[in-house]
Amino acid sequence: EEKIDKAAAECLYTGLIHDTGVFKYSCTSARTMEIAGKLMAKGIDFGSIIDNSFYKKTYVQNQILGRALLESITFLDGKCIFSALRQSEMEFYGVNGKDMDGIIDQLRLTEGVEVAIFMYQTGPQEFKVSLRSQNAVDVSRIASYFGGGGHVRAAGCTMSGRIHDVVNNLSLHIAKQLDAAGPQEE
Repeated sequence: EEKIDKAAAECLYTGLIHDTGVFKYSCTSARTMEIAGKLMAKGIDFGSIIDNSFYKKTYVQNQILGRALLESITFLDGKCIFSALRQSEMEFYGVNGKDMDGIIDQLRLTEGVEVAIFMYQTGPQEFKVSLRSQNAVDVSRIASYFGGGGHVRAAGCTMSGRIHDVVNNLSLHIAKQLDAAGPQEE
């Protein structure tokens, strides 16, 4: 511990918050928090590290986030939400895939939603799809069915078709898992 200087502590803390989703993911333990505390004691600006890593957005990133949220649609009795951006919209705002980081996570936080879907167009009738879930749905199973991958609560894939087709194909798999899980406690 004594060999870790402030610069190294900043790097380690950055890795820690990314691996734990700012201490939200199930991999976070009491030991994780102990380590974070020891790194904080080195005098790092932990608040700025979190803000700069997760929350700071450019003006255009805020605009595209706002548009994605404004045009989002819920389905499956409000348990699912999706939003999609076409290439023409991305060109209008001058954004790329990296500029849309965080949109899926904001959709996931919508009250009552179990699964969030965010997709953006990468080619003619081709979409990069991000999936997030709360508790009942294993989105990695869905993503891998469509040739993608990821984790139980966060996964993605590339799909072809119109937006409507992509959402319909995903919703069949989501509905199947929701039905198997039964009624969820709120």
